[in-house]
Amino acid sequence: MFNKQSLPGRILSQLLVLAALVAFAIPLVLIVATSLDGGGLGNYLDVLARTPFLDFIRNSLVVATVTVVATTALALLAAFSFETLRPRGTRVLKLVLLSGLALPVVAVVVPLYALMQQLELFNTFWAVILPLTAVSIPFGILLMGNYIGGLPPEIYEAARMDGAGPTRYLVSVLLPLCRPIIAVVALFTFLAAWNEYVLPLIFLQSTGLQVATQIPNYFQGDRLIELPKVFAANILISLPLVALYLLLQRQFRQGLSGGSVK
Repeated sequence: MFNKQSLPGRILSQLLVLAALVAFAIPLVLIVATSLDGGGLGNYLDVLARTPFLDFIRNSLVVATVTVVATTALALLAAFSFETLRPRGTRVLKLVLLSGLALPVVAVVVPLYALMQQLELFNTFWAVILPLTAVSIPFGILLMGNYIGGLPPEIYEAARMDGAGPTRYLVSVLLPLCRPIIAVVALFTFLAAWNEYVLPLIFLQSTGLQVATQIPNYFQGDRLIELPKVFAANILISLPLVALYLLLQRQFRQGLSGGSVK
């Protein structure tokens, strides 16, 4: 570790940071440059003109928002139960739920297809929302469980002494304390739901139900790929994610560094 007073050490650390920034920036610059190739900003206008862009964005917002609400609510309830109430069988149940972290959704597409057909959910948003929620909950439980487990147990004991039951403690005490980690889980879940490609491609066959990740497909044919417009489309559909991060960046940082109450 370099001494803080060491000039060579400071220079080397700054050079390493600069190299990392350049390594991250180069792909972004290439993507933006390619998206402007040929038609310039006209490529972006062409994406908006040739696709039902706003409809697809709206559909993605519906899928992602419902998935976020369901995931954060269920993960918070489960984490609260595991870390605070600790009923019998908590370790086994927690292990079973967290094992879902190792299960990619594409591994169960075939049984999911049959299940959605039987439940008559095929070609509905629920065919995408339910699997996304199921695979997102284990990660939410992991993050929220670590956060809640890091809270001083005296908080719960003090609430009980004041006559607060588990429900009141959850709503009035724990929920405000967990806002930063809820923001983190919500952001990660929204990112995963927004970027999901396989499930909408398989389960949403109607054009009116398709989502933002399907927009680049309009510029990819069997023999021709309009690469600048594909990249322009990808940049456009990533803008809501950037806006969401800017909106929640404070809570995001607090959630990642949280787990204690000062």
